Amino acid sequence: MPETASAAQEWRRSWTVVLAGALGFALSSVTTYSLGPFIAPLEAEFGWSRAEIASGMTLYAILGIVLAPLAGAVIDRLGARRVGLFAILSYGVTFCLLSLATASLWLWLALWFVLSIASAPMKPTTWTAGVSSVFDKGRGLAISVMLCGAALGSTLTPIYATWLIDTYGWRFAYVAMIGTFVAVVFPVVYLFFTSAADRLRVAERGGTDNADAKPAAPLTGLAWREGLLSWKFARLGGAAFVTTLVIISFVSNFIPIFSASGIPRAQAAGIAGLIGISTVVGRLIGGYLLDRINGGIVGGVSLLAPAISAMLVLANPGSVTMASAAVLILGLSLGAELDCVAYLTTRHFGLKNFGTIFGVISGILALATGLGPFFVNLAYDMTGSYTIALEAYVPLALLASALFFSLGRYPQFVDEPKQEAA
Repeated sequence: MPETASAAQEWRRSWTVVLAGALGFALSSVTTYSLGPFIAPLEAEFGWSRAEIASGMTLYAILGIVLAPLAGAVIDRLGARRVGLFAILSYGVTFCLLSLATASLWLWLALWFVLSIASAPMKPTTWTAGVSSVFDKGRGLAISVMLCGAALGSTLTPIYATWLIDTYGWRFAYVAMIGTFVAVVFPVVYLFFTSAADRLRVAERGGTDNADAKPAAPLTGLAWREGLLSWKFARLGGAAFVTTLVIISFVSNFIPIFSASGIPRAQAAGIAGLIGISTVVGRLIGGYLLDRINGGIVGGVSLLAPAISAMLVLANPGSVTMASAAVLILGLSLGAELDCVAYLTTRHFGLKNFGTIFGVISGILALATGLGPFFVNLAYDMTGSYTIALEAYVPLALLASALFFSLGRYPQFVDEPKQEAA
């Protein structure tokens, strides 16, 4: 794409990349959103505590700290397309292995270990790298639309998983659920997902002479070491960690939280599915705003929503109406959470080493994703209630909001060849 391409031109040329990235990201979210429905059947069959069940996700998160940056470096080298295609297949196969769990907690952790290794490239870095590289003027909205895939995952996964478990049992549910999703996603990603680096590689090999095969501009930005050692990265990483810790632990435990307050499990699953609606709305509004105002402001305001949702649930236990309202409000924050982090990474650190830098952030997100559900369920095991976790969400959300506000203005990066010529 030429440097002067407008947002509308970018969308005409690359909307299929956004579509494919959205489905890839939806698939990657299955691990998180399937945890809640499987907790009760695993607890009933093996007698494990809820914290022990969630420990698999914790291991997944810890390994993600190391694996996500490595996957990001591979994306910078090989391109997002090839990494994404490999990731879908490896993720699908290893997710099925969870159906082989026995009463041995060590086997359960071993299965999660294998899943963690094979699915490292499924992290948001892959899909965000592809979309970010082919958009500039409309990058905020493009990232947001792509990340709407998580809304699809958060809506379908709890309902589909609960139905499969209740109808066929949890073992069959693991295989059927992931098999269905992979069968839909892989062909679309194969046909349409690409990145600026992938397009340029095809053009250099003579695959096409279309101008769309060229990146919008030379990729500029900080060296990965400079970016990772900066105080700004510490603030963005801290905001990302706290945000994910709060939102993902809340969302992934909707069903047990609402069930514990007296709402029937099937009805709790339906309420949890409402988050997809507000997540889409939150993402689209957030993406629109990211292209027009500073992303730190967007992130800071959006993180007020989890505090409101937690207070609604605390003040109205067992209320279907208030639980539904809490889910819809939290979805607005979930809709802006990863969008802001990904977008702010491209603007504050550039695209030159985006895979590596955002890979580290993805590792931070993975750690928060694993620790959040574990500590929430540990609190339940110790107290028999989710009250402590809900109370903790309020100050944590306010802390994340403050960190987003502190990021300040975007820096300007100079194209190295032009700088040398000057």
